[in-house]
Amino acid sequence: MSKPVEHDGNLANPFRPALPDARAMRLFSQYRFFLLAALGLVYYISSTQSILGQRDATLFEIAHLAYLVASLGFIYLQRIDRPSAESRLYLQHYLDISFICLMMYACGGVQSGLGILLIITIALLSQLNTIRNAFFFASVACVLLLLEELIAKLLLGSAAADFEQTAFLGSMLFLVAWLLTVPLRNLNARQIPDQTHARAALDVKEIANLNEEIIRELDSGVLVIDSHNHVQLINDTAREMLACEFAPLPVHIGRLSNSLLNHLNNSRRGGSNSQPLTVEPTGVALLPHYIALSSGGMLIRLDDHALIRKQFQQLKMASLGRLSASIAHEIRNPLGAISHSVQLLQESEHLDTQDQELLTIAHKHTHRINRIVEDVLQLSNRKQIRHESINLSDIVNDFCQRFIAENGLSELNIAAQSEPNVYALFDPDHLDQVLWNLCTNARLHNGNANVTIKIQCWQSQYGTAIIDIIDDGIGIPDLHREQLFEPFYSTHHDGSGLGLFIIRELCELNKAHIECLEQDEGAHFRITLGTESQMAA
Repeated sequence: MSKPVEHDGNLANPFRPALPDARAMRLFSQYRFFLLAALGLVYYISSTQSILGQRDATLFEIAHLAYLVASLGFIYLQRIDRPSAESRLYLQHYLDISFICLMMYACGGVQSGLGILLIITIALLSQLNTIRNAFFFASVACVLLLLEELIAKLLLGSAAADFEQTAFLGSMLFLVAWLLTVPLRNLNARQIPDQTHARAALDVKEIANLNEEIIRELDSGVLVIDSHNHVQLINDTAREMLACEFAPLPVHIGRLSNSLLNHLNNSRRGGSNSQPLTVEPTGVALLPHYIALSSGGMLIRLDDHALIRKQFQQLKMASLGRLSASIAHEIRNPLGAISHSVQLLQESEHLDTQDQELLTIAHKHTHRINRIVEDVLQLSNRKQIRHESINLSDIVNDFCQRFIAENGLSELNIAAQSEPNVYALFDPDHLDQVLWNLCTNARLHNGNANVTIKIQCWQSQYGTAIIDIIDDGIGIPDLHREQLFEPFYSTHHDGSGLGLFIIRELCELNKAHIECLEQDEGAHFRITLGTESQMAA
């Protein structure tokens, strides 16, 4: 025969004695100290109060001090767990009611207004007792109230007692004791079985399978470990991140990833857990988040740090794009006025050669600034581009000849080495700007020295078109390579930091990719462009 299930007495039978709750008793003790501190501050510090101790100040002081000592004694008894919890509970209730009634008498009886403290005390102890005990303590309080009013009448006269207000306060004590026991507990007794049946109606196995399926399909890796660092649950994403697709469970987390174990131990010691870790077999950077479980274990969420960094970079770029567009709009109007003024001055017949050269320089640079403004506005607005199939070989050759002519260079400074008939999809004007900025940067960062630039154009075995821009200058240190394409980042004092950023954005607009490759000498930029056949596929 199966053992009958025991229900909570407070819910199934509200008249059954309740077991004292240690946490509730601690809260009750904190309430006592708060009450005693408030009364002490008002009585000993305030010089204007006229209620506390108005009938007998000495009695109030003695009762207040005795109540404080008794409260400290209760805490000590609770710590040593002597006597039994039920005995301590009843003893505290008796003393609470007695000391409050004693202080009420010292302050003027029921007319002092301290009866509200007695109501609060009955309300609190009703939550810790059965209905029978709640009514019993309410009766004790009423008896003490009547007793202190009778004493006041005998010692001080009829004017010192108010039996009508005492009767009203006594009825309020019984009402509070009833409201916080009978209706409230009967309501809980009716609700709990309904909730239990509702939960029982659900298929627990299906819920568990559903939760497991949700965890398995999360984009983040999820692991659940116990208090001994053994993995009890892991989803497919985490297995892929940690390169442990076929590891059986349970398994110690150190066997899956020693770096994750070290990161976890450092987090438990109070160290910083905001730094990513690198998984040994794959070299993937992961950012773990730890959530402690009530069982003593840990839930670990693994996020791809590269993806987080990319999303952060996209938000940063979007903000900078809006800021740059706003600035560009503000620059455009005064720039147009300056350019127009320079053109009018150039038409003057009284200018000498030196002034004419200065105006030519001013006109050239206003044109350059206007071009940057147009680029920023185009990037921020994402205007429709002229996407067409172009012959890269012809365009690169034409660009080299024009760059030589406009910068006064020789064919030894820049040369095109292109395979014939290499086609790609790209806006011709955008490609010209990309090549112009890259070659200008190569000369700028080498002090306009006689640096040699080679532009190679070829088609890979995968069908993509490749453009390599290679120079033999001072090169780019590894420290700066990762930040080259960030806006306003420049290693030259005359650079604006927008050149390579605009280049990258123009490449992305044309569905191309640019990167800076590592090279022993000089700099090497590679642009990978899509072809018409790839786009069609």
